Amino acid sequence: MVKGRKPTSTAIKEASGAFIKDPQRKNHDEPKAPRGMPKIPEAVEADEVARSRWFWVCKQLDAMNLLHETDQGLIAGYCLDYSMMLSLWEVIKGGQVTDMDEKGRSKLKPEANQFHAYSDQCLKREAELGLTPSSRSRLKAPQTEKEDEFMQWLQRGTG
Repeated sequence: MVKGRKPTSTAIKEASGAFIKDPQRKNHDEPKAPRGMPKIPEAVEADEVARSRWFWVCKQLDAMNLLHETDQGLIAGYCLDYSMMLSLWEVIKGGQVTDMDEKGRSKLKPEANQFHAYSDQCLKREAELGLTPSSRSRLKAPQTEKEDEFMQWLQRGTG
């Protein structure tokens, strides 16, 4: 696994004007994922909460022009983690996060630790999918053809 900062996509670099000064740095071989609705996995289909979240996430990503067939695993993992997080919440809600051990000491329930781990994993996957405000600000979604035509017209008119 490569260490360090994640590489910035070519689309983001292009939008920020990075290639104006140094055009040879552009990655012409960057693969483009096919747009479209990924197939819902059986594990997600079987879990009612995960299935509901799957369709919600896909609807949001499609509205932002970010839904790709290759995102199936990422979306499925997010939905299953989200479902597990909610089921753990039912166990610990109301502040019942500690138990007494055999010596009478208070100890944290394993469900509380697991809830924290799943909520952390959900947040990381939400950021990968562009579902947090911070991650959305760093994305560049493909524009529709109408927007492209309008931008071309504007550019022709301004110079």
